[in-house]
Amino acid sequence: MDEKDRLLLAALRKDARRTLVALARDVGLSRSATQERLDRLLKSGVIRGFTTVEDGPAADCVAAYFLLRHEPGRSCAQLVPKLRRIPGIVAMDAVAGAIDLVIRAEAPDIRGIEAIRAAIAGMPGVAEVTTQMVLERFS
Repeated sequence: MDEKDRLLLAALRKDARRTLVALARDVGLSRSATQERLDRLLKSGVIRGFTTVEDGPAADCVAAYFLLRHEPGRSCAQLVPKLRRIPGIVAMDAVAGAIDLVIRAEAPDIRGIEAIRAAIAGMPGVAEVTTQMVLERFS
């Protein structure tokens, strides 16, 4: 990854909806060269996807953190692909310490959070799941 790639990533962080022409202008490349770089960053996994940040009703969902410990002999790398299939999981971070994985989930209501927790806890390789409900969000 070179300086032009870093400039492209910075421009996308500011506004991922900018047109290709505007991105090309931001990084000082042609439209086609910028498209090639963007395609390469996607293919290599530097950019793994696109997301939305919502205001309004969707922002009022219920959120929770699940603190997961996996069984001995298992790893986060083995569990994460299966966890990605569970709707409502929005982030996962492997951490050091007594907990192996911190999972953030969002659902329209408590029943949705309970369903996500049940899906995680019932997964082979999961030893323990602790739930931390989000009471208030600060921006």
